Amino acid sequence: METKQKIMNSAFRLFAEKGNEFSLTEVANEVGIKKASIYAHFASKEVLLYEVIDQEIYEYFFEIDEKRRDLKSTFDMILNYYSRSKTKRYFWKRLLLFPPAAFEMTLMQKITRLTEQRYEIIRDLIQSDMDNGMIRRQAPETVLYSFLSMIHGLVSITIIYESEDLKINQDDIWQNFWNGIK
Repeated sequence: METKQKIMNSAFRLFAEKGNEFSLTEVANEVGIKKASIYAHFASKEVLLYEVIDQEIYEYFFEIDEKRRDLKSTFDMILNYYSRSKTKRYFWKRLLLFPPAAFEMTLMQKITRLTEQRYEIIRDLIQSDMDNGMIRRQAPETVLYSFLSMIHGLVSITIIYESEDLKINQDDIWQNFWNGIK
C-alpha cells in the first residue's frame, strides 16, 4: 500500500505542476520503481489520475464540511486547507481550469454537485446569520458570491504572487468582509 500511495502522491504533484502532460515514466522515476510496476496498482494513467483526483475531492469537500460551524469557521477551514501546500492550490486551479477531458462526465460532475451542495450550506449559514440579526438583510446570494470571491481571490494571489503564506492578514481580511455585510 505504501508504494501505491507514493505513486498517487507523485501523480498528484506532477498533475499540479504539468496537468495531464505528466508521464508514468516521471512518476516511476520519482517513486524509484520501474514504469511497469505502476501497472500492478493502476491499470492506466487515467485510472491513476482518476483515483488521485477522487481522493483529493473527498479530502477537500468532506473534511471541510465535517468541521464547519459558522461562516467564519468555514472561511478559516477552506483557507487552512489550501495553506497546507502550494501544490494543493496548483492542483485545484489546474483541475478546475483545465480538467482532463476523460473525466468531464464523471469527476467534474461530482465536483459540480458537491460545489452546489457547499454553496447551499454556506447560503444557509448566511441566511441563518441574517435571521439572527448578525448580518444585515440583503440577497444571500450576493453575500455568498462575495464570500467565495474573497476565498478564491486569496488562493489566487498566492499563486500569482508566489506567496507561500495564504494566512497573511487572514483575520484582518475576514474582519473587513464581516464589517461590510453586518
